[in-house]
Amino acid sequence: MVNNALGSQSNLSTLLAQSVNNANQASVSPSLHTSSDLQAINDLQTNESKITDGLLNQLNNETLDEALASNQKVEDVLKQQLTSLFTISSTPSMLNYKLSDEELALRTVISSQHEGLLKNENSTQLIERLNTSVKNIRGAYANTSDILSSLGQLGHEQKTFLASSQQRVERSLNPYMESLNRAKYEDDDNYLFELSVKTKEGDVINITFNSSQGYDEETGEAIDGFGISYEVNGNLSEAEHTALTQVMSGVGEMADEYFKVSENSFNPITLSNQSDMSLDFLAGFNSQQLAGFNVSFSTTQNDALDSGESTLDLSYSIDEASNQQALVFKAESGKNDIDFALDMSTIGAKDTQQMQQYLASLDQSLEDSRVNSTEDSKDSAFGRKGDDAMQQGFSLFKSAFTSMSSAAERYSNLESLADQQFNDGRAMVADLVNNMITNDARYQGLNNKAPNTLGAGISKLADFDATFSYVLDNGDYQPKSTIELSQVTEQAQLGDLSGVTQSKNVSSHFDYQYSRPDYYDKEESYNVGTAVKNKELVGLDQSHEVDVDTKMFEFNPQTNQYELQMAMQEQTISKSDIRLIDDIWLEENENSYSMHKKERDENDESDDKQDDFIETNRHSHTKLVTLIGDLDKLAENKDVRREYLTNLSQVNFFMDKK
Repeated sequence: MVNNALGSQSNLSTLLAQSVNNANQASVSPSLHTSSDLQAINDLQTNESKITDGLLNQLNNETLDEALASNQKVEDVLKQQLTSLFTISSTPSMLNYKLSDEELALRTVISSQHEGLLKNENSTQLIERLNTSVKNIRGAYANTSDILSSLGQLGHEQKTFLASSQQRVERSLNPYMESLNRAKYEDDDNYLFELSVKTKEGDVINITFNSSQGYDEETGEAIDGFGISYEVNGNLSEAEHTALTQVMSGVGEMADEYFKVSENSFNPITLSNQSDMSLDFLAGFNSQQLAGFNVSFSTTQNDALDSGESTLDLSYSIDEASNQQALVFKAESGKNDIDFALDMSTIGAKDTQQMQQYLASLDQSLEDSRVNSTEDSKDSAFGRKGDDAMQQGFSLFKSAFTSMSSAAERYSNLESLADQQFNDGRAMVADLVNNMITNDARYQGLNNKAPNTLGAGISKLADFDATFSYVLDNGDYQPKSTIELSQVTEQAQLGDLSGVTQSKNVSSHFDYQYSRPDYYDKEESYNVGTAVKNKELVGLDQSHEVDVDTKMFEFNPQTNQYELQMAMQEQTISKSDIRLIDDIWLEENENSYSMHKKERDENDESDDKQDDFIETNRHSHTKLVTLIGDLDKLAENKDVRREYLTNLSQVNFFMDKK
C-alpha cells in the first residue's frame, strides 16, 4: 500500500531522503485518488501509441470532407488502440462477429483479469489490474484523439463520437468496479510511520508518514491518501545532515519491507512485519554526529486473512559517557509478540570465529526451546505459522547483534589511546590463550560430554547483554520462548602480574503461559581467567557448565488436570586449571556428570500411585593432574624449587583473588 500510494516514488527510503534534502519545507501532504493512477500513467508512457503505417497513410490521404462524412476511420484508430491493451496473446474467437468499441474495451479488461488468474494473483492484485485497465482504456481514447489531432482530422463530430463511446464504456465498467471495491475496501486500511532522530548537539528531527485507504461512498471509488511531515528542532550541520540521511535510508528500507509484507499477508504462512527486514544499517551508525533514534510502524487492515493490527517499535541510542549502546525492539502482529533488547559496549574488536560461535549458540538455544515437549518429536510447539514468525523475528535479532558488534569495532577505533590499549591488551591475552589451547601439545583442556557451544578462549568482541522473547497468543494456550546471551570481561593487575577474566553465558527457556505447566530450562556458562607476566601466559583457568531442567505433563480428562509424565535434571561440569612457570606444565582437569530422571510407568496397572514412576540416577566424576617438564631441577636444587613454589603461589593468589 505504501509503495502504491507513493506512486512515482520508488520506495519510502527514497521519499524520506528527499524529505531530508528538502528541509526548508515544513511538511508535504500530497493526495492521490485510486491507488493505480500513477501506475497506469507510467504504463501508458512506456506503451506508446501504436498504429500501422498503412492506416496512417490511409488517413493522410483522406480529405477532411471524407473523414467528416464517416466515423469509420476514427473507429479503426480507436480499435487499434484498444487492441494494443490485450495482455495475453490468445483470446477467445468470436468467428465473424464484429465487436463494438464498448465490447472491445471490456474484452481488454477480461484479458487482463484472465492473465492475473493464470498467475494466481490475489484479490488485491486483481483489483489493481482492474484499476489499471480502466486508466489504460481512458488513455486509449486520449491517444486516439491525439493521433487524429496531429493529422488534422479531429473535428467536432469525431470528438462527439469518442466522448459518447467512452461514456458508454465507463457506464458498463462502473457497476463492476464499485462492487469489487466496496467488497475490498468497505473498511479503511491505515499505515503509520514515525521517526525521531536526536543529534549529539541536542537537535531533534521528527518525521511522520501516514497512509490510508478506504472506500468513498460519494464517488464509489477506492481512494488512497498519504501525508509526510518533516520537522527540525534546531539547526543541522552538513555532517549531521549526512548522518541523518544514512539513518533515513536504513529505516526507510525497513519500512518498505514492513508495509510490503503486511500488504501481501494473504499468505497464511508468511507473517507480516519481519520477513526480509534488516538492521544492518546500525553497523554504520554515525555516533560522532547522532545520539540515537526512535521509530514506530503500525498498520490496521480489514483483510480477513490478515492479522488486523500490527505494530513495531524500535529505539537505538549510544552513550559516550558510559561507552554503551542500547537497542530495544518490540513487534506485535495478531497473535505474535516479539521482544528483544541488546545492551552492548562500544569497546570491542573484530572476532569472526567468536561471532560464528555466538550465532551458532543462539541457533542451538532457539532449537532447544522451540521443539514440542516430547522427546521424540522435533515439531515446533508454536505450530508452522507461529514458528515461521518466530524464526523471522530471530533473524532480525541476530542481524542487530552482528551490526552492533561491527559498530562497536568501528567506534572503539575512534576512542582515546587508553581505550585502544585496553582493547589491544585483551587482544594480546586472547591470542596467548588461543595459542595454548590450539597449538600446545601438552594441553588436555576441557573434556566433557556437553560440547561448548560458547567457544573456548577469550572473545575480542564488545561485551553485551542480549535477550530475545517470542510469545504466541492462542488464548489460554500461550507458548513462550526466551533466549539470553551475555559476555562480561574484566581486567586486573597485581604487581608484575596482569590478566583478563571473561564470562560467557547463554540460556534458553520454554513454557506454556496460563495453561499447562510444561517447561524447559537450559543454562550454559563458560568462564576463563588468565595470568600474564612479561607478556607470557603463566596461568589459565577454564570452567564449562551445562544445566538442564525440564518437566513434561499430559492432560488427564478423568481428573481434569495436567499430570506429570517426565521430570529431569541434568548437570555437566568441566574444569581445567593450567600453570606454566619456568617451563614446567602443571594441569589439573576435573569432570563431573549427574542426572536424575523421573518417568511415569505406563505399564504399571496397579492402584498404588506411589509406584507410578520409574526413577533413574547417574553420576560420574574424574580428576586428572598432569605435571610435565624438567622435574629433576626441582628435586635437586632447593633454590629453584623455592623460586618455583613462590611464583606458583603468587599466580594462584592472583587467580583466586580475581
